[in-house]
Amino acid sequence: MVEGEIDDLPGIAGVPERLLVLQSTEFGPEGQLLTPDQQQTDQLVTLVNGALNPALTIRPGETQRWRILNGSADTFLNLHLDGHQLHQIGSDGNPLGAVWSRDEIFLSPGERAEILVQAGAPGAYALRSLAWGEGFQAQPEVLVATFEVAGEAVAPAPLPTDLIPFEDLSQARIDRQRIVVFEEPSQNPFTVAIDGKVFDPNRVDQTVILGDTEEWVLRNTSPDWHPFHIHVNDFQVVAVNGEPQQPHGGEDTVAIPAGGELTIRTRFRDFTGKYVYHCHILGHEDAGMMGVVEVIERNANASSAATPVG
Repeated sequence: MVEGEIDDLPGIAGVPERLLVLQSTEFGPEGQLLTPDQQQTDQLVTLVNGALNPALTIRPGETQRWRILNGSADTFLNLHLDGHQLHQIGSDGNPLGAVWSRDEIFLSPGERAEILVQAGAPGAYALRSLAWGEGFQAQPEVLVATFEVAGEAVAPAPLPTDLIPFEDLSQARIDRQRIVVFEEPSQNPFTVAIDGKVFDPNRVDQTVILGDTEEWVLRNTSPDWHPFHIHVNDFQVVAVNGEPQQPHGGEDTVAIPAGGELTIRTRFRDFTGKYVYHCHILGHEDAGMMGVVEVIERNANASSAATPVG
C-alpha cells in the first residue's frame, strides 16, 4: 500500500478505508480448491479477502475509500456497483491527475485501483463483475459483494476533482520507439512467447538508457487478452489500437486487447539494473511470456543506439 500527498487532500483525508483483495477461484464438489487448469470459467466465484459475498456496510451519504487488488491468477474483473458511480483516484499505487468517475472499472490480473464510493439511499446493492469477453476467455457475471447502506445518515461531503499533477508524456520528446509482440505460436500444444522468444533469465531483451523517454507499442497477435506488467518503472497509456488516449496517470499493469495493440510511454528514471516485464496471467508468465529489461548509464555507445524518433 502506497501513501503520499493524495492522502492529505480534502475529500480524501480522513475518509474510512477498505482494503479489498479480489480473487476468482472455483471449488470442487467436496469443497476442495481447484487449480486453474481444473476450473470451468462459468463456475468461478470471486472471493473478497477470502470471503464469499461479504457485506460491505456504509451509512447513507458516507464516503469510503476502497483500495482494490485483482489478485486472480487469470481472471479479468469488470467491476460495477449497482446504483452508484465509482470515482477512481489512483491506479497501481499512483495517484491520478484528476478523479475519473464511471460506472465500470476493468481490472486485469495483478492490477490495482483506488476508488471513492459515496453511499446513496438505504438498501442493499450488488457489487458485481459484469459479463466480459468471448471464446476461451469469456467470463459470466459474478456477484462479488453486497453493499449495505444502513444506519444514521450523514451529509454527503464534496468529492475531490483535481488530485496530484503528473508529467504527461503524451507530448514528450521520445528517445526511442520499440515494438514488443505478445504471441501464442501454437495452440496444440499451447505455447506463448514475446518477440518469438520464451523467457531466459540470462538474456537481456531490452537495453534502455537511464533518463530516456521511450515509446513501446505492445502488439498482441493472439486471440487472448494479455495483461502487460512491468516492474520498477511505471508507464502511461497514450493510444489504444492507434486511437490517441489522454493519460490519467502512471500504471504498471494494463490489458492488451486480443488482436490489438497499446502504445505506452515511460521515462526510465532513478534506477539502473535488470528487471522483468511479462504477461500477468500466471499460466502465461510461468510458460515463458516474460522478458528482461536492463537500464544502463548513458555512454557513447549506448547513446548512438537510442535514435530520436520525434
